[in-house]
Formats: sequence, structure tokens, C-alpha cells
Amino acid sequence: MMKRLLALMMALCLLLGSTAFAEDDEEYSMSDLIISVEEEPAAEDMDTLEEAESEDGIYIEEDELSNLLDELQLDVEADTSIDPEALDLNPNLPDSVVNILLIGIDTRDTDLNEGMNHGDVQIILSLNKVDGSVKLTSIVRDLYVDIPGYKNKNRINVAYSRGGGELAMRTVNKNFDMNIEYYATINFYGLASIIDAIGGIDIEMTRKEAAAINTYLRKHPPKYDNTDGSTRVELEKVDGVQHLDGVQAVMYARVRSIDNDFQRTLRQRKLLELLLSKVMKDMSIDKLMNLIQTSMPYVETNVGLDTMVELAYNLVAKTDIIQRAKNGETLMEQMRLPIDEPKTWTYAQINGASVVSYSSYPNSSTYKKRRQQNVEALHQFIYGAYYPADAE
Repeated sequence: MMKRLLALMMALCLLLGSTAFAEDDEEYSMSDLIISVEEEPAAEDMDTLEEAESEDGIYIEEDELSNLLDELQLDVEADTSIDPEALDLNPNLPDSVVNILLIGIDTRDTDLNEGMNHGDVQIILSLNKVDGSVKLTSIVRDLYVDIPGYKNKNRINVAYSRGGGELAMRTVNKNFDMNIEYYATINFYGLASIIDAIGGIDIEMTRKEAAAINTYLRKHPPKYDNTDGSTRVELEKVDGVQHLDGVQAVMYARVRSIDNDFQRTLRQRKLLELLLSKVMKDMSIDKLMNLIQTSMPYVETNVGLDTMVELAYNLVAKTDIIQRAKNGETLMEQMRLPIDEPKTWTYAQINGASVVSYSSYPNSSTYKKRRQQNVEALHQFIYGAYYPADAE
């Protein structure tokens, strides 16, 4: 039974931490769910326990939970193909923070390795094991960086297509002096399915964003959309909050025709926070089971059970994230790479490709200086200090 409890905790934590977003080239309340992984409480403690849980959550009998998990038949075995020795880890970073690379790919297959698409969305999810804080860092997909094992620099999003999660993590570690050992990949259809499973999402947007979503879906309707023959009412072309279904929400995170990729990463982080907030506020046992069952086929990760349990515990038990979600408060701190203050990037044409680079001359001192500024800014954001990889 313990393994099943851990499996559920892993799946739950994965749902909270792996909602990345696919792009293209064109433009619980946890207090509603109390699951104990400790020994069954003594009989004399049951009255107190039941009284507390009547206010704060739902106590799930072991047999009931076992039946639920048996029905789900979860495959929660983590990807064990990752070689930690090949990740270019920075050994000097504190172990108080677990960093997970969230990768979004544009595929509709449950086999996430089929075709090995570009990792068009890469977000570093940083979970502090001491205070439970959550931080998100987007990396612009066209950032021109070193790809370990290759002679020439390239866009950072090609790393996943060349070497899967391992090379994607190694590339981020190499270019930002990081220590990422975990990744989670989700595909386009998977994200839309997850959002539909929680009843869609309310997003405050501009009239331009709403119009762009309508236009894209009208011109490029996904093959898997509306398979039940239903029709969708278009979004209103107005500023304000609108309710989006799964496909519309994914398109919201893909829009860049009205501005640029920098703004798109902002929309991606905004959607991720809104999803987490809704899950934390509205979750129930039935909804959780449906959500896990919906999402697991579209997620690949190398995060193991013990790590999942630890992350879930830190996120829920050590913070006031549930109350903040109920209050509508911000749940995460956010940043983006490359940074703007000081401005450390430029659009450039290098070897016939349009990229975002620290400099038009990738071997120049300016490139190296600006790269270093981004490394230090990232460390300051996550850890509050800079930890050079080559320090003794």
C-alpha cells in the first residue's frame, strides 16, 4: 500500500510541476485532499483526527484509496536512462533547491520520444526545500547558446531534438552554471487535455490576444480538436477575463504574432500560475483521479517517487500556498532569460538563422560578458547569491 500512496503523491506533484507549453514556428485545494503516508493513527487519536479533517480536508480510508489507484493503473516509473555524470552539474550550488526543467514539445503522440521534436518551451521550475517557495524561469527558445557535444552554437530549443531530456538539461547547466538533474516533458495535446479535465481556465487577456486565438484556430484547426463534432464559440474581441477551453488556452500560450517571443514566455508563465492556482483551490478526490488519469500518458519525467513525495510535502506542508491560492494571491516568483536590465540580448542573423543572442558576434567579449550577467542574475533569483561552477 505504501508504494501506491507514493505513486499518487508522485502523480500529484508531477501535475503541479510539469505543465509546460508547446509552441510553433508561426507566430486543491490540497486542503480538500489529505493523504497520509505515515502509519495509521492510534485508535485514541482518531476522534481528534476526524475532527480536524472535517474542517481541513477529507480522510481517505486505505482500502478506498487502494481501489482508486487500482482503477487508475498508473504507470509512474521514472525515466532511468539519464546519466547524472553527463549533465555538467555545478557542484557548488546549494542543495536546498530542487530545479526541474519543464519542456514543452509540439506533438500529439503519447510517445514523447517519437520524432524527438524541438523543446520549444523550456522553463526552470525551482522548488525550495527549506521554505517551500516556487520560482519559474523561462528561457527564450531562440537563445543562441553552446550545445554540448556539438562544435557550433545553436538555438537552445534544438537540444531536446538532438538528445532528449538529458541533452536539454546538460545544455541549460552548461550555459547557466546550473545543477538540473530532473526534467518533465509534456506535449501539446496533453496540456489541452489537462486543462479540459479541470473545466477550462479563466484568463485576463487583451482584445488582440483574443483575436489572435480566434484567427489561429480558424486558420489552423488542430486535427484532434472538437472530435465529438461540437463547435466552439469564438472569444470576444474585448479586453478582460474570458473562459478558455484546453485548446484555446494552449493557443494563448503560443501567441506571438501580436508581439514577440518574450511576451509569449510571459503568457506561458501566467497560464502555469493560473493552472496551479485553480488546482489548489478547486481539487477534490474525483477531480484529482480524473486529472492524473488524463495527464500521465502525455508526461515523461525522470523524477523518482522519493523526490516527488519530498517536493509535494515541502510545497503543501511547509508553506501557506493553499491559503494564498484561496486568497487569489501570487503563488510563484518569475523571471526570464535573457534579462533586460541591463539589456543583454539582441536579434541577430548568424549563419543564415534568426536568433536571440547576447551579441551579433558570438565569440566576442560582449557575448561572454552578457552571458555571465545572465548566469549571475539567474543564481541571484533562485539562490540569492552567485555560485560559480569553477570555484573551489
